[in-house]
Amino acid sequence: MGRYPFTECLDEFLPMEAGHIEPTTMQTFERRLRQIGRIFHEMKEKGLVSTDNPKKITPEDIDRFVGYRKQSGVKASTVNKDLGNLDKLLSFYDNEAVTKFKKKFPAHIPKRYHTRGPSMFEEDIKKILDRAMQINIGNWEKMEAYGLVSLAICGGLRPKELRMLSMSNIRFLDNGNMEVYAVHVKGEKSYGVARWIPVRPDGVPAIKRYLEARALRLKEAGKNEDAVFPPIKHDGGYISYGRIRTLKSMVEEDLEITFDLRKCRRTFGQRAIKDGQPIHDVSLVMGHASVATTQREYCDKDLHDASQDMRNYWDSKGA
Repeated sequence: MGRYPFTECLDEFLPMEAGHIEPTTMQTFERRLRQIGRIFHEMKEKGLVSTDNPKKITPEDIDRFVGYRKQSGVKASTVNKDLGNLDKLLSFYDNEAVTKFKKKFPAHIPKRYHTRGPSMFEEDIKKILDRAMQINIGNWEKMEAYGLVSLAICGGLRPKELRMLSMSNIRFLDNGNMEVYAVHVKGEKSYGVARWIPVRPDGVPAIKRYLEARALRLKEAGKNEDAVFPPIKHDGGYISYGRIRTLKSMVEEDLEITFDLRKCRRTFGQRAIKDGQPIHDVSLVMGHASVATTQREYCDKDLHDASQDMRNYWDSKGA
């Protein structure tokens, strides 16, 4: 092989995966593998591994790679993802180096100590929803930014579900409430299940106002689009993930607060739990395969609330 055997192997392997992995996931998968390839080449140049050829990488090379990543300050969860991606490539060439590394050096496998991230403060949620009602309805960019963030917080949708949501999947109820039907979900066409999502009532006015701004903007542009967040510059399709990040950043800069869309999603779940909604209902609405995923990654009952509920129960029984 040539000077860059890792790249040559990737160029052979990746086309075989195309069509079996969702396009956005495939982009991330390829990007991470190419980064791993650059790291192996760098280590080979420094004499830290015996080879950067995926067909010949040894368990000892994997061990040195893991150590190198740890010393670089990379999180355990990221190193474990690296190992998973690397194993897929090596297995394509019948190389079991990753599996053998784990058996030979079990103490060297990065350990992930998981803590669930925080949800948003109620005062920040109020700032966002209040501001969404104050913006000039003709200020399209800010209306779009606040509409997207309001729906993320009050609907708990994933980025893909937000960007690919259609107007035909929004329903307003007789009592003034609102629900959306997420069709393009995580794991679409495999394990993902489309689902109805109730929008929290406090977010409905902001989202309705965004939809008014959307109708005005499309009328100005002479367009008829079904996407809730339409790409104005071209016909059809959906806004990009980059555009979603830009819109989120607009809200952060406007209010001088910091958050990400995953935090918005955790906030939706945590507020529902705080309201007293059953965890199983919250899990289903958020599109999780199990309640364990909801509790581990997104939301669970507050420990103080659980303690108070136990005391209240005993008091009611006269214990």
